[in-house]
Amino acid sequence: MFTNGSSASSNNNITGSVVGDQSNNTTNENILASNNLNTVKLAHQNGHNTSTNGNSSSSVIIPPHQLDTIRVIGQHLYELGFRKTVDQLITEAGSGLEHPLSLQLRAAILAGLWDKAMSTFNELCSMATNDDGKKEMKYLILEQKYLELLEKGDQMKALVCLQSEITPLQHCTSRLHILPSYLMLNSPDELRTEASWSGSEGGSRQQLINKIQAFLPTSVMLPPNRLEILLKQALTYQTEKCVFHNHSTTPSLANISLLEDHSCGRESFPAETKQILEHQDEVLDCKWSHSGLFLATGAGDGSLYIWRYNPQRHQLVEDKLVSIQYAVGQIAWSPDDTMIAVCGVEKCPEVVIWDITGAEAEMKCKISKSPEDLLTCCIWSPDGRYVYAGGLLGQFYRYELNVTMTNWEGVRLQAVLALRDNMTVLAADSHKRVRAYKFDDNIDETICDLEHQVVHMAITKDEKYLLLTLARQGMILVELETGTTVEKYHGTIQADYQINSSFGGANDEFVVSGSEDNMVYVYRRECSTPILKLAGHARIVSCVSWNPVFHDCFVSGSDDRTVRLWAPSAVPGRDGSESSSSSAV
Repeated sequence: MFTNGSSASSNNNITGSVVGDQSNNTTNENILASNNLNTVKLAHQNGHNTSTNGNSSSSVIIPPHQLDTIRVIGQHLYELGFRKTVDQLITEAGSGLEHPLSLQLRAAILAGLWDKAMSTFNELCSMATNDDGKKEMKYLILEQKYLELLEKGDQMKALVCLQSEITPLQHCTSRLHILPSYLMLNSPDELRTEASWSGSEGGSRQQLINKIQAFLPTSVMLPPNRLEILLKQALTYQTEKCVFHNHSTTPSLANISLLEDHSCGRESFPAETKQILEHQDEVLDCKWSHSGLFLATGAGDGSLYIWRYNPQRHQLVEDKLVSIQYAVGQIAWSPDDTMIAVCGVEKCPEVVIWDITGAEAEMKCKISKSPEDLLTCCIWSPDGRYVYAGGLLGQFYRYELNVTMTNWEGVRLQAVLALRDNMTVLAADSHKRVRAYKFDDNIDETICDLEHQVVHMAITKDEKYLLLTLARQGMILVELETGTTVEKYHGTIQADYQINSSFGGANDEFVVSGSEDNMVYVYRRECSTPILKLAGHARIVSCVSWNPVFHDCFVSGSDDRTVRLWAPSAVPGRDGSESSSSSAV
């Protein structure tokens, strides 16, 4: 046990103040703090005007909603240290920030006057939300008292508190079994560590007040930092409504002006062509690596280019070229970005896996069971152990590199996705369904039944939503858990050709898609109409891919044999050399 510890502050006088320590003599303050008031007028004492300058003052009529505004502003000013200003605000408004009893309780807790805190608490009990709330508040106060007595080294008083005050409550029994063990600790530091407690002078008293407030009406005790919370909520709302906001976090109040609404300009959004890459044939697929530092693009002539990306300059440089026997229909990066799985568009009986870590790409293996196979879609499992592949002739393979191959018979596939549980594979089949398959358990279930064929699938990083491109119907957004369609996107044209789409942006808040009208369409995920139509390609835009790490860029591939890199304009309005244009819709 320890006897020499830091003593909690002791102050037997609770002095007059606004939020922290209101005077006990509330009759002299004439504080009005009721939410039931229709108006609040300046208080007068004994028939005399309370104005300090001796002049008569007319009544100030304050509607209830403005009274709340005054209370919130007063609290914020007090937290900033403007005590005299808040006193003047109360005098002029004739209204206190909090109920007098809550002020007394706050002041007693901050001063460590636990007898005063308990007596004030007993008076406040009638205002608590329910009996459980009353018991919880009382327990929290007594636990703080107990810990502070131990911190001061007064084990006898702490023991009395535990036995005669805390234990009879029979509340929070799991904690009751732990509290006695603190009596045997050897130092205040050990106590604070074992109890996960910051100590009497480490903010624990204010934390106690914040916990108590949750059980009291806001008309009795204000929630902490109310104005700052309201401002943050307003900023969050504005960023959610900002069409071009493309950041993973809400801006900090310290970095913005409250004098104008938050708005991201279009120049900060990837809407300008920064680079044009050329192929010798129609570009059929493009995929960023998981690191965002490499891009793979494939064309109808079997050429597969690997490009290295410089995010600072928004520039792609050719890294290596791989020649495939078939037209490159789909590209899939391994989770560690060391290998690429490639399959064809049609008449392709195999998936070829390439190791791209060396100066030259090296073919590692092929996935094929028969020359009669038709494999047109593939994906890696998130752990990199398996490659899943399938096609329209009924093959659905799970391949463990150079080990075994498992076949799920009779499933004709249009597209596949692998979930991060490393067990579940989503497959769009020829029966206009999306189904979930678990090879190890031999279990399958339908996620959603559709009226049209799925030609492409994408999934958000949090695996909440699927983006399905439907034959001749455009795109829909489906909630994975329920299989419910929550959004249908309008504008793109998909009639006779395979068109790919992608989620993108910092939180997958955007959707980008190619189209048969040679345009690139960009949407907010929750909005059915496009926010941008990007021109530049001369023929059908068949594939798109948004960088998963550097969220300010994406690429689009086209039948015009080019790949375009889209990024923000470096200096808005200055660079007019690129052959691209964008229009807000």
